[in-house]
Amino acid sequence: MRQVLEARNRALLLDLEELTRALTSSNIPRELQPYRDRLLSVCEQLQRMTNRNITDLALGQDWILEDVLSNTKQVTQYVRLLSARLAAPVLRASPRDRLSLAIIRWVHREHQITASIPAAFADGDCSIWPFVDIAPIYFFPCLEQRGLLYQPLYFHEFGHLLYVCHKQEMDDLVGELQREIEDMLMPASQRNDIHADAQAAHRQSVVDTWYKWAQELFCDAVGLTIGGPCFLRAFSGYLGTMERGDFYRQPSDLRRSEHPVTWLRVRLLVERARRAGFPEVATEINAEWRLVAGTMGVAEDYHGFYDEALEGAVMRTIDDMLTEASPRLCTESEARGIGWDVPSDAPISLLNHAWGMYSRDPGRYSEWEAEARRRLLG
Repeated sequence: MRQVLEARNRALLLDLEELTRALTSSNIPRELQPYRDRLLSVCEQLQRMTNRNITDLALGQDWILEDVLSNTKQVTQYVRLLSARLAAPVLRASPRDRLSLAIIRWVHREHQITASIPAAFADGDCSIWPFVDIAPIYFFPCLEQRGLLYQPLYFHEFGHLLYVCHKQEMDDLVGELQREIEDMLMPASQRNDIHADAQAAHRQSVVDTWYKWAQELFCDAVGLTIGGPCFLRAFSGYLGTMERGDFYRQPSDLRRSEHPVTWLRVRLLVERARRAGFPEVATEINAEWRLVAGTMGVAEDYHGFYDEALEGAVMRTIDDMLTEASPRLCTESEARGIGWDVPSDAPISLLNHAWGMYSRDPGRYSEWEAEARRRLLG
């Protein structure tokens, strides 16, 4: 066993040396440097652990083999993690990354709990891997990451990071919502037969599904809180594929699903936008979705996973979650997209202004956006 462990640790050293060379030699934007520094620090730590394993094995003591095996497993897992996920933002880096990195870095710095977390992202569907021990990685589609219009979607993913940072408190709030939903779904009288068992199973399925749904609705609300109208427009434009699945899903698809039906998410965001003082964009987005739904002949039916009676409880819970997480609030002037001045102002004004420019004159938008990106990044 000693020989096997020694061979494995020497192989790990070679992997770490190669990974360090690859990370160090990559030509990256300056906004990514803090993330690379963090990865190199992790590599150094793993190299120390691996060398310690080799030194301990050289003692020839059998009693130490169990500890060395445990440490070797740990190093192996981290090396695989670095290679499969964490190194990607550095090894695939491009000068075009600066825009997304600037937005991520800004939103991190605007919150006390994430201010020291470096920015990193890779190509993929909009998502985040909230690995807070080293640094989270955002994923964003190749086309959308190059322009201003869909940058607000990062604010939703930032919500997932906030959830992880406040996980116990958030889980407690979601648990309270689940209990409230269960109480609302409980029939006034209960039967003791197969039908009652089926009702109980469905009720439990609804309650379980809301654990994920509440998180997604919270992240939607974080996006709107930070971005204001630009988030609602980006959200609607990106998720609105004009397919039937945007509006309706079968009960089997809803059961334990990761995300609520998109139309439901839009409806709740529209209501939240009205409450936040953005009635014009709320009315516009609501009308667009209802027009598409009417054209397709789709009627709202969430098969018991949601109805109007739940709205108050859901909105109160999301409000409480926002209070706990305390994301930065979009100001009235930022929502109007006026007064943006590089480099002193937050980019929120620019992102809202971008959607205004795109709506008013799409033909000239590309030229305007190129100049706006240049000013933003310097």
